[in-house]
Amino acid sequence: MKRLQTIFLCLTLAVAAFADINVKGTVIDADNQEPLIGVSVLVMGTTTGTVTDFDGKFELAVPDKATLQLSYIGYKTIELRAIPEMQIIMESDAQQLQEVVSLGYSAVKKAELSSAVVTVSADALTDVTTSDVGNMLQGKIAGVQISNSTGQPGANAEIRIRGTGSITAASDPVYVVDGVMGGSFNPNDVESISVLKDAGATGIYGAAAAGGVIVVTTKSGKRNEKARVTLRATVGSTQPLFGNYVMMKSEELYYYHKQMYNSKGIKGSEFTDLRPSELLDRDYDWRKCFFKNGLTQNYYVSIAGGGQKLGYYASFDYYKQDGTFINTNYERFSGRVNLTAEITKWFDMKVNTYFDKSTTESEASWRMMNDAYTKMPWDNPYDETITDKNVPVYINSANRSDNGKAWYSQDKFNGLHNSLYDFSRGGGLSMGVDVQLNFHITDWLTLQSSNRFSHGASKWTVYEDPRTFHPEVANGYLENSHDQSNSFGTTDILKASHQWGNHSVNGMIGYEYSFWQNEYTTAGGVGMPNGVTALNATTPYSVSGYKVPGKSWAAFIQAGYDYGKRYFINATFRAEASSTFAPNHRVGYFPSVAASWLISNEEFMKDQKVVSFLKLRASYGITGNNNIPAYKYLATYALSESYQNVTAATPSRLANPDLHWETANMAAVGIDLTFIDRIDMSIDLYNTDNTGLLLNVPLAPSTGFYEVTKNAGAVRNQGIEYRLDAQAYKTKDFRWDIGFNIGFNRNRVTSLPDHTPFLQSASSVNQQVKEGQDIYTWFMKEWAGVDPENGDPLWYVVDAEGNKTTTNSYNNATVQVVGKATPLFQGGLNTQVSWKGLALSINTNFTYGNKVYNYNRQALDADGAYLGYTQYSIENSKIGWTRWENPGDEATHPKAVLNGNKNSNQVSSRYLEDGSFFRLKNITLSYDFCATLIPKKYMSKCRIFVSADNIATATKFSGMDPEVSLSTSTNSLAGMYADQYPVARNIVGGIEIEF
Repeated sequence: MKRLQTIFLCLTLAVAAFADINVKGTVIDADNQEPLIGVSVLVMGTTTGTVTDFDGKFELAVPDKATLQLSYIGYKTIELRAIPEMQIIMESDAQQLQEVVSLGYSAVKKAELSSAVVTVSADALTDVTTSDVGNMLQGKIAGVQISNSTGQPGANAEIRIRGTGSITAASDPVYVVDGVMGGSFNPNDVESISVLKDAGATGIYGAAAAGGVIVVTTKSGKRNEKARVTLRATVGSTQPLFGNYVMMKSEELYYYHKQMYNSKGIKGSEFTDLRPSELLDRDYDWRKCFFKNGLTQNYYVSIAGGGQKLGYYASFDYYKQDGTFINTNYERFSGRVNLTAEITKWFDMKVNTYFDKSTTESEASWRMMNDAYTKMPWDNPYDETITDKNVPVYINSANRSDNGKAWYSQDKFNGLHNSLYDFSRGGGLSMGVDVQLNFHITDWLTLQSSNRFSHGASKWTVYEDPRTFHPEVANGYLENSHDQSNSFGTTDILKASHQWGNHSVNGMIGYEYSFWQNEYTTAGGVGMPNGVTALNATTPYSVSGYKVPGKSWAAFIQAGYDYGKRYFINATFRAEASSTFAPNHRVGYFPSVAASWLISNEEFMKDQKVVSFLKLRASYGITGNNNIPAYKYLATYALSESYQNVTAATPSRLANPDLHWETANMAAVGIDLTFIDRIDMSIDLYNTDNTGLLLNVPLAPSTGFYEVTKNAGAVRNQGIEYRLDAQAYKTKDFRWDIGFNIGFNRNRVTSLPDHTPFLQSASSVNQQVKEGQDIYTWFMKEWAGVDPENGDPLWYVVDAEGNKTTTNSYNNATVQVVGKATPLFQGGLNTQVSWKGLALSINTNFTYGNKVYNYNRQALDADGAYLGYTQYSIENSKIGWTRWENPGDEATHPKAVLNGNKNSNQVSSRYLEDGSFFRLKNITLSYDFCATLIPKKYMSKCRIFVSADNIATATKFSGMDPEVSLSTSTNSLAGMYADQYPVARNIVGGIEIEF
């Protein structure tokens, strides 16, 4: 019996020794004492495990004396003996926290990056209320100049990365969306954006990368992730901003005219016949008629999650913005579905689909915007014979159609009346499918095939009703334009990586192929019945169109090596061919190399506590630019003429069979530095030489052509960029972050055909392209101010020795260089403060050292030359203007003289103004109830916020806004201001819920 009892006791003790115990634990962050959600808790030596919930808690049955392993991205993995009640603190791992940067075709840890790349997360983008990602990036990246020159809803900002490197060809960056060049995306779907600025990063893209590369990664669901639903709604007001632009009111304009007429001897009744005193009581604000407040709305919903084999992300977004100018607006519907699936252990795939449908309405014609700025306050825009004063009057002569009285404005039509019937509107649809196949051949070798098909179509209609008056069209005009594009591209890459000891190598070899086809058709007709907007009701006026196919291919190879995570080198070579160029010159070759030294990983840096990260990097490479219209190497003939009733072909463009790639030779060095894990900074210096420019070279008139496209000329951009991000203060509940960036850039033309300068002109305003000067150098007569003795305008005369004298004769003044449109520097200053669930962010941006030509002032600040246009106010000027009146006056403006004062309003540096500004871009105040009030097990985010964009701008510019286009076109030059659609201030409120 005792033997049986002994055996039973031993068995009991053995069972007890291996009995499970129930473990309850909480995992928190060592820095802020916040719970960590999703921490992996694994019983060592088994497959048993769990993850922490929204409160950082977990519960698990484990064998007695078992060891738990806890791991979490960005934190040090820890192993602990299991006990029934556990309070676990996890410390961040500085090495793991090194950000993984997407370069499009590949991804790399920021610490191991040898190139100039800046990554912006989704949270830092969506503070500004806009449909354009360029506006979201403004002021946030050093060396990236972003200009939002128009307030037209739906318009995109212009982006220049490290200056403008081409004179004729476009200098825009290329977009890479989810690993494939090109593509469409909604800013709300963006996970992160990486801006690649030097050849070490952009070299893999070769062609079209001379303007830099913007890599967009959209959101995706992760496998083994609970479903996460996000809802966001934003609604608010949009208000037009007019800056320092102040026009004369009725009384100031009346006495302005009276002074000029009286000085010519037209006084008393003779003057009042021309300008009756009753005009003093007529003060119509035309801007209030054309501009209004609008409504901005954005509604977004997404769901993301995944099972054991599948990850998913789906979203739908609706955005609508009413324009601040009448009859203008923008509306967009967009959707996206991203799927990731593990088919087998060695094969997985991603399928991304997206669509975007938008409609836009802009001002019916340029005359409408011009009317808002030029019409006289003495002219009542509404019919005075109708009780309802909101019916615009029809004008087609010097007398009003309602009561026969004078119409004082110079242009004898009423754009407000035209707006009742005329319109310019259109819409488009784009959609695409990305399919990425990943074959994991071995643990170090992967084959990736990324394929995209995209389709786009749009239609635009311009309608001018017969009931409206247009000087060019008597009986109405209708124009319909249609375009359609289809494209396919594939990028197939074999990637390899291997590590042994202190050595690590990686590389890829790839091939790309793409083709596209664009079709465009436009037809116009005249003489339709009132209100009929169908072409079959018109008399044919014009028909034109084109169909342009294109193809390209590329082969590339990249190899990287690092030793001991301290020394890194990466080399790339790409060969690319494009149908844009002549058959014998289609292939371009683009090599690049980048290297870095991670000094902070050296042994001699281990014992110090001040510098936690220090890296030196350098890169050199060649990229290309082919951003010109297709087939410019071919001679073309116009078929718009006829001979003896037979269509005739007439030469319209010369051939250039030697046309080839424009190349950008990029060299850069940089340093990245982190102090005490709280202050991050970087400094970059760069030199970029664009050679073989795709230049429209002027030809002698005797050739019968104006220009021909050649590879001629060179441009150099040199600059320095500085970035600082600091965690100024941090406690458990409070955090204050500061960010600052600034970029200096010097642009210079280094070579031109035959070393001969030439002019780029628009509306008689010129910029001189000359060796040794900035591309956008203003070239005109230099304003010398006002003669204090007699109020005459003065300009400078420069003799052969360079000596300057003044003259009051415009024709005798010297045309010379008077400034440049390129700024000396630009940047941003941003800060974020958070306390518990309350957060405040403030973003600013600034530009300094550029000159803007205010073309509007030639007519609206004309010293009497234009009697039919309202004028800039002198009495109420916000920038201290004064008008000469008496001998000895030191004034900014000459004496006002009937019909003009000695050509004082002609093109000169008088209207060239300082374009520098400092803008309070955005303020956002938010509160997340889940931080303090709502348990996270019910909802992970419940955030309400108020946001304001374009709050205030400090500038000396006399127009509405100093931000102007960076591009040159037929009607405008880079840095030229004329009849701009004013930017808007958005004040919105919103809510964001995630559960």
